[in-house]
Amino acid sequence: MSVAYTLPVETVLARLTDTSQRVVYVPVRHHSPVCALMVQQLIEAIQPATVLIEGPSDYNEHLEELMLDHELPIAIYSYFHTADGKGIGAYYPFCSYSPEWVAIQTSRRLNCPIEFIDLPWIETAGLDGTTHRYADAELREGSHVDSLCKRMQVENFDELWDRLVESDWQLTPDAFLRRVHALCLHIRFGDGEVSLSDSNREGFMRSRIDAALNQYDGKILVVTGGFHSCGLAFPGNVDETEQKPKSQIESEVANQVSESLVNGNPIKIRGIALTSYSYERLDSLTGYNSGMPSPGFYEWAWSCRSNQESFTHHPLLVQLVEQLRTRKITLSTADLIAIETSSRGLAAIRGRQHVWRTDLVDAVTSALVKDEIQFDCRSPFLDAVHAVLRGKRIGKLAAGTRVPALVVDIRNEMENLAIQMPRAVSQFRVELHNSTGIAKSRLLHRLRLLSVGGVKLVGGTDFIDRNDLVEPCEIWELVHSPDFESTSIEASRYGTTLMDATSSRLVEMASVKGLNAAEAATLLVDACRAGVDTLTDDLLVRVESLIAEESEFLVTTEALSHLHYLYYFDETLGTKRSNSIGKSLSDCYTRAWWLMDALGQKLVNERQTISGMRCIQEVMQRSPECLVEDHQDVQRTLYRVLADTQKHASVRGAVAGMLWNRGDADSESILAELFAFHDPNALGDFLAGLFALAREIVQRQPQVVQTIDQALMDFSVDRFQLALPSMRLAFTYFTPREKHHMLTTLFQSLGISPAKRLPELQVSPEIAVQVMSMESQIFDAIERYGLETHRG
Repeated sequence: MSVAYTLPVETVLARLTDTSQRVVYVPVRHHSPVCALMVQQLIEAIQPATVLIEGPSDYNEHLEELMLDHELPIAIYSYFHTADGKGIGAYYPFCSYSPEWVAIQTSRRLNCPIEFIDLPWIETAGLDGTTHRYADAELREGSHVDSLCKRMQVENFDELWDRLVESDWQLTPDAFLRRVHALCLHIRFGDGEVSLSDSNREGFMRSRIDAALNQYDGKILVVTGGFHSCGLAFPGNVDETEQKPKSQIESEVANQVSESLVNGNPIKIRGIALTSYSYERLDSLTGYNSGMPSPGFYEWAWSCRSNQESFTHHPLLVQLVEQLRTRKITLSTADLIAIETSSRGLAAIRGRQHVWRTDLVDAVTSALVKDEIQFDCRSPFLDAVHAVLRGKRIGKLAAGTRVPALVVDIRNEMENLAIQMPRAVSQFRVELHNSTGIAKSRLLHRLRLLSVGGVKLVGGTDFIDRNDLVEPCEIWELVHSPDFESTSIEASRYGTTLMDATSSRLVEMASVKGLNAAEAATLLVDACRAGVDTLTDDLLVRVESLIAEESEFLVTTEALSHLHYLYYFDETLGTKRSNSIGKSLSDCYTRAWWLMDALGQKLVNERQTISGMRCIQEVMQRSPECLVEDHQDVQRTLYRVLADTQKHASVRGAVAGMLWNRGDADSESILAELFAFHDPNALGDFLAGLFALAREIVQRQPQVVQTIDQALMDFSVDRFQLALPSMRLAFTYFTPREKHHMLTTLFQSLGISPAKRLPELQVSPEIAVQVMSMESQIFDAIERYGLETHRG
């Protein structure tokens, strides 16, 4: 929303910094140690009747939970799940030096009532996609920030903030109020833009301030992000002559929220709870949305300030040395001297009394990093210094903290199946040939799909590639960590029970933009592994929709392969002959058949195309009860493709194999087709398709080998050499023993002594299956790296 301010900046600033007023506005940057200290000192000095804090107002009934003996960082997690399958959550993180947290603790110590006054996140999520509610993106952008950075010769807002606020050890509350209010006020005045989300939130916060003024007689201290202070103190300081009436704007905002979150997509689940957090997640360098960087550094700064000690960077240097040692890197005395000298020099040039965060980073860069940066490579030295400045702290909720229903369900399910999260990393094997093993597998897969920490599938039967299904089992790696608890809480946005949450998560995964039919079918396999009872109508509808829209033959046949496994072969996962899978299989078969007819002369991947056609034939042979097709129509289509010279030779060969297998073509007609391929390149491709789809029949037809032999004898030496690579690839569809049998058949027809008898196979069937699987992987790698295309 565009705004035009009418009052002079100095007038506004004088009001904002006047602590004698009934309402005192304390501007903060979230997770700022200086802001936290100033909040503490102002509360102690003013002794307000109540402290109002920027935080989710729908958590007010649970405020006592924040007084439990938690290990910080922790976060308030607000979440909801809509009817269209989206699970969304947002965080309000607290660490020991967060101004909001210090305001809570200081108020508690002084027996001062507190209240969170921000609009519940669920009411503004439709207007603001930010999921970290203590971010500060609105302060980082704009012409005023750019101008200040240039004037003060700093690179970004973080360095600007450090220069103005964090590194000033002599800052008093009065100077803090004037400096930070002035900075935030000019940022807000400079661009004249306030988002609909911020406008809506500030309107709600003002209503809470008004309510407090009516409820309490004394002073009220309001702790919010500095960007909001002006909007809260001067709601009428806007020239609206060229804007819509305020009531109309508020009505439109309310309608947008209502339509996006209630009427359009009804809320199925809504909740708010505490969750553990970590410095890794809090650090803006590794994922926090525009927050303060390097929480470990600012925790140390907070410790020095709160203990009224002078700041020193030396403990951080000691940690850097230890961090490098863990990475097998040792600093020499000369290196340490260079870092110390550089950091002190940089701090002096930048007008600081102490070596600060950027001074340390720049000193390590100049003293230790040689040429990695110019080649855009990561430096182990910089990685180490950022790890030290980030810190390792991981939060933990106090015993007795309220948890969502899903967490209780997870605990009960794990207890029923005697699955415990060990303190150290541990692996265990789950056998899938009994009901107990399958139940454990399904539980662990549900946790995996919900991204619950500490649960990882590391080995066993692969139900996606299906290379080895002889002894179905799974190897799981488990470890108990704070992530297990926090991610379990955060998964509550998907449902109140583990089954419902997993089902909702799968539907959400299927709704991701750009998902193809094969990926959707893979999700069906995952759903079966997790034991989702109904496979959810929404998930099946999404899969069938993606199949109907799929335009790639290889993608469609990959999906067909997954669906056919579930319908025809699967016994472990419990989907064999499932009617719902059968319908999806039929739809996918129809789509694959249509796309096969559209294949042209050029193929993206010849071998995979042949595999796709073999999958179509397998469905045709093994699961005809699912298919709705006219035999004569199929026959006409196959003959049309076979006769089409614009089709790739391998496709025509595969179609010939289909016709032969179906009994719609005899040996003479197939041999006649083979004679038509005089191109040495095309002959091998045709045979590859033929052998792949009619492997058993070919071995019983000695005329095929004789015809191939005659065709090759007619080639000149050059043409024979050109044909040889593709011929070799074509014969890889047969085992060595099968090729020996075909060779013996040829020798007999030519009156030549039979080939030497092959020795009996001395390995078990299991090893033979593994070898064949490895061979398949090798040929896939050959295709992936394009080696098959370099013929001759």
